[in-house]
Amino acid sequence: MMLQMLGPRFIVFRDKVQDELKLTGDQRGKLNSRVDTILQEAQEFFQTLQNAKPDERQKRHAEYAQKATEKLDNVLKDTLTPDQLKRVKQIGLQMEGLFAIGHPDVSKELNITDDQRKQFMTIVRELQSKMEPVFKQAQEGGDPQEIRPKIMKIRKDHEAKLEAMLSDAQKKQWKEMVGKPFTLED
Repeated sequence: MMLQMLGPRFIVFRDKVQDELKLTGDQRGKLNSRVDTILQEAQEFFQTLQNAKPDERQKRHAEYAQKATEKLDNVLKDTLTPDQLKRVKQIGLQMEGLFAIGHPDVSKELNITDDQRKQFMTIVRELQSKMEPVFKQAQEGGDPQEIRPKIMKIRKDHEAKLEAMLSDAQKKQWKEMVGKPFTLED
């Protein structure tokens, strides 16, 4: 779970994803030898956030996740084949859903207009305001079995709004970008 908090590409450390990528034993070894270091660094980082204000915590988390993703990308480039790199990117996009539009490379590939960027930001702000009470419930010791479905419904509703703002050509491009469906659940 901690790895997924760093970003969607960290899903590469899951066995099912490694199976999907058809990693060799050598590739698995190279990746898995890095996971302990990454987890240790992440744990230390998240401990530094405990006393931070929510806005500062969010900003520092985003900065740290970006740096950690850049480090991982270098490891992946040195370890995976081009087809495997493409597939791990597809799986990451599937995990993020259309919220990946917030990434400059995804936005560029989809040819997102300035107007769509504004719509995207409005939808994300709306999502955040709807998620706040649910996160507060979680922080106050709410039941994860009740909270998770609420979060998933809010995300799904807002992702539908994001899809509605795309042109048919952008929807087609998105479908190509995410590739064939992949699920982590067994």
